[in-house]
Amino acid sequence: MHEVKVVELDGSYRKPRLTKVSIDRVPGGTSAELAIEGEAEAALHALKDQHIKLDTVNLGFPCRDAVLRTLKIPFVGDDAIRKVIKFEVENTIHSHSVDDMVVDFMTYARGAGESSVLVAAVPKKTLGVLLGALEKQGLEPERVELDTMALYRVAEWAGCFGEAAAAKDAADASASTTAGVALPDASSGRRARIVIDIGAGSTRTLAVVGGTLVDMRAMRIGTDAIVEDLAVELGLAIEVVRDAVREALVTGEDVAIPEGPAAAVAEGEEATELPAKASIVTHDLVERAREKFLERLGREILRFLTALPRIGEIERVFVTGGASQLKGVVEVLRDSFSCEVEPLDVLGRLSHGLTEEEAGKIGPRIAVAVGLALGMMGASGGFDFRREQFAYKRRFDRIKFPLAIVAMLAVFLPFISALKVRADVVELEKKYGMLFSAEDTEAVRGESRVKARFWGYVGRLMSHNSGDNLMRFLGPQEFEKLTRDVIARPTFERLPLIRERLGKQLTQQQESTGIFESLQLPSGVQVLSAFAAVVKNVERDLGEFLVSEIDLSIPASKENKYLQVRVAFRGEDYRQRFTKLQEALQAAFDDPNSPFRGFGRERQGSAGEEVFADPAMPGAYFWIRLEIRDDFQADSQG
Repeated sequence: MHEVKVVELDGSYRKPRLTKVSIDRVPGGTSAELAIEGEAEAALHALKDQHIKLDTVNLGFPCRDAVLRTLKIPFVGDDAIRKVIKFEVENTIHSHSVDDMVVDFMTYARGAGESSVLVAAVPKKTLGVLLGALEKQGLEPERVELDTMALYRVAEWAGCFGEAAAAKDAADASASTTAGVALPDASSGRRARIVIDIGAGSTRTLAVVGGTLVDMRAMRIGTDAIVEDLAVELGLAIEVVRDAVREALVTGEDVAIPEGPAAAVAEGEEATELPAKASIVTHDLVERAREKFLERLGREILRFLTALPRIGEIERVFVTGGASQLKGVVEVLRDSFSCEVEPLDVLGRLSHGLTEEEAGKIGPRIAVAVGLALGMMGASGGFDFRREQFAYKRRFDRIKFPLAIVAMLAVFLPFISALKVRADVVELEKKYGMLFSAEDTEAVRGESRVKARFWGYVGRLMSHNSGDNLMRFLGPQEFEKLTRDVIARPTFERLPLIRERLGKQLTQQQESTGIFESLQLPSGVQVLSAFAAVVKNVERDLGEFLVSEIDLSIPASKENKYLQVRVAFRGEDYRQRFTKLQEALQAAFDDPNSPFRGFGRERQGSAGEEVFADPAMPGAYFWIRLEIRDDFQADSQG
């Protein structure tokens, strides 16, 4: 194939209108894959140049690359036939493994418990390369069918088979059968009509009896035979010879070849760089090649007639194709079929806006393309090889599953997010001061009747040790009131409440004593906060550790204020990590806003390090004593 034909039809099957048509040359390729890529690129350009939509495209697959068989299946129903069709046709195909082919069928006759079908099979490799090349260009045909079936469809639509044939097709359609191929012996002695499409690479032929297709085939002969023979003889590139032959046949004169053409390469041969043997393509040489082609065409038609199933007479012949207007073609067909030859006038019944000159040039070349387009307008019959791994999926079908997943996630994501947020809030509430337990007990002198336990920071302030100090500082009644108020407040309002109450108590103490100096508890909170800030800054270097005990002493006197903590480190490098903590604390001593002034002596009676008793768990407890500045004030930390 050296041309891509694209048409767009509008309207209905019976009254279509040709809205757009494009015929583009295909650049030559040195291999089958490159040739197919060139065809795909040309097809895309043809569609885009005419602004034809890339969806609802029907692609014609060459019949010459397909395998056709007629079978009888011992049951009816297309769904049931499709399940066994590959198995049924397997023994009749010897050139390929049926597993390596895409198989489709048409039911053309039904009897008592059996069906007669025409089976078409195309190689998956060839089809896959073709569809892959088209997909690279952004073109995905919705359907792929045989070019010969498209030729039959357009001939039937154009009325080539007569009113009786049309009536028969209508009756078959009402009986839920599809127009197709009859059994060979069903046409015995009948008068047949022939449709022949002569192209560049092949010649498609159909035999029809009473409107029913009885044979179809693609003969591997076309006008490229003229070009290939001359290209080899003259040592010129095929594309150069093709243009020269066309010009010589039109003008009847010799054609000069431009200097420096690429070496000639016959179809199917490996590319070679050969010097040109001629600089002129003579008209006489072209005429001899044309006559040779016509002789071969006559022989192929004779073989076709010989293979026809007992046809009594050829009553009419319809010819189309780009080469149908080649001088001598009609005469060869008339002599071969022994009847008059008529052009398949596609544009005669098709509404269009072409000029008479344009219609004369384009009409014979677009019969198959029009038949393919009619196949997308509700015509019955035909094949579709977009099956198995090549099945066509519309854009919505392709995104339907991902879209369903996205929709499901959209439904569940807020719920999952809410659960996560809730879990984060609960964790934060525990760190801040969620209520763990609370109960009223019998009144005991000097104690609060409310026993409450909290998580996190509030728990550290109002726990047994700190709580007792706070109760002594505030008094049992005030501490009980504070506890009840803290329980009643939301979690994140508890610390501000405690600070507020202690601030009031601080003011009362300062006014009653006249000493405006930080009290122990607010200073203690800030000391703990300062220690926690130092640990937080080096948390990544400390790894796994545990602060197991805290001893904070801030007496009323300015001296002997300290914070002593017991820290456990576990792991092979526990001493190095403890050293990191010491270094961080040492750096804090230089900060004037820090409450710490230096290290003090370790806990009385301890060496400062207590190695774990279990040898399988390396680690130790360390005691750290931090001396607090004598002049540290509660408001120095803001």
